[in-house]
This record gives sequence, C-alpha cells and structure tokens, in this order.
Amino acid sequence: MKNIISITLLLSSLFILGNAVATVSEKANFIAAPVMSEKLFNIEKMTCKMCHITVRKAMEKVEGVVKATVNYENKTATVTFDPKKTDIEAIALASTNIGYPATLKK
Repeated sequence: MKNIISITLLLSSLFILGNAVATVSEKANFIAAPVMSEKLFNIEKMTCKMCHITVRKAMEKVEGVVKATVNYENKTATVTFDPKKTDIEAIALASTNIGYPATLKK
C-alpha cells in the first residue's frame, strides 16, 4: 500500500513539475518575441500598376522587414519591421535607390 501511495505522489509531483516547466517555457518565448513596428510611407514616381511589386520586393529585402504592402492607387507602402534590426531610413533608402523615392507619411 505504501508503494502505491509513493508512486501516486511521485507521478503527481512529476505532472505538476512538467506543467510548471511548460508555463515557464511559454513565458520565456513570449518575452523573447520581438516588438514589431509598422510605418506608412509615401512612394513617389510609381507610374504603372506593376511598380508596386518592385517597391515591395526592395523593401522586403531590407534585413528586419517582415512585410511590405504597397498601394499603387494611394502611392503608399505599409511596412512591418523589427526596429532592432532596421530603421525608417534604411527602408526608405531601399525604395529610393531603385527609383521610387520614399518618405515617412506624417
């Protein structure tokens, strides 16, 4: 009978410990997740409906940029990026260097 109680206590302790480790691990992953920033840029000189693809690809090549969405009709780009890896100037320069000057929309 003592063996059954000991085994039950041991299994209960392992179960509780396993849940505690999982909770700490989940919190660690949450804390480590980078904080993203999203900015809106004005894009000049887009003259055709295919220009947005070129601008998007150039912006997405910048290290730290997660996503760029370019709107031809509004002549804007919405860019999601990790501010620890890049900044507004680098993103704007990527578009400007391929012939489509970009500035932060205010």
